[in-house]
Amino acid sequence: MTWIGVSIKWACDGSLPARLAIWGLLPEAFSAISVSAVAALLRLKSGPTPIIALKASITDSNASEFAEAIREHGKKAELQALELPFNQQMGEEGLKDIVEAVVSTKLSLDELDLSYNPQLGAGALRASKPLWCKSLTVLRLADCGLTKEALAILAPEAHRLRLNMLDLSGNGLTGCGEVIAEVLEAPVLEELAVAHCSLSLEDLQQVAEQLPYTSLKSLQLAGNDMKTPGLEALASVLPRCALDVLGLERNGLTATDLQCLGAAFAKRPFSRMRLAGNDMSNDELMAFIKTLRSMQA
Repeated sequence: MTWIGVSIKWACDGSLPARLAIWGLLPEAFSAISVSAVAALLRLKSGPTPIIALKASITDSNASEFAEAIREHGKKAELQALELPFNQQMGEEGLKDIVEAVVSTKLSLDELDLSYNPQLGAGALRASKPLWCKSLTVLRLADCGLTKEALAILAPEAHRLRLNMLDLSGNGLTGCGEVIAEVLEAPVLEELAVAHCSLSLEDLQQVAEQLPYTSLKSLQLAGNDMKTPGLEALASVLPRCALDVLGLERNGLTATDLQCLGAAFAKRPFSRMRLAGNDMSNDELMAFIKTLRSMQA
């Protein structure tokens, strides 16, 4: 068979990108353009492939092919992370096939990213549940169509979770403050992202009340329109909790609102605050930063 014929054959069976990556002619990350390409990469590559990032490729009809590749080659690949955002033709059944493959192969999966799959809804949690209490430490569920009912699947398992990082950003979680507070009981959870979740003042108060009893070090609250009352609820507990990184971008805050943050910082300094996109000038923001630095001098 001629070289052209072989190349056409590889292009047709989806293995050409994987072969180019193995030969060093294509960056490996660029070879993950389809389920068949990733399956070929796992099959042909002799060394580890700890991270698989596959976007806009998985459907319920080809999820079984991806799952089979994980079963056959996941151990050899030393697979540690699955990044599967923007696979909006993948439903709960397809995801369940993939998770079952990870579990049956006894892989030590550290990270699962299902972000930007709003079609999954509660299915993202139902399907991924077998991984929660095993080796999984990072779970990203941004813009997955989650609701209060969906989070109620996660909350009762909080005390058993090994998660260090949970991203729930971009989900409409108005009225979920109590459930989020319950999730915060996860014993080793250090990072929580609930940016752009439409949290109400009551939600923010319920989350804030739980913070002193958690191991949380980073809290991302950007885009929740918290304004003065929400910030005051949060600032009141900052001296009594372990938070060191606070994301407050685009929350309608003014320079005057920052006074309560400054008072909290004076009692217990923390490393980073993100305040971009609020209702204050750059000069006002720089003046606030200068004040904080003077407290540490």
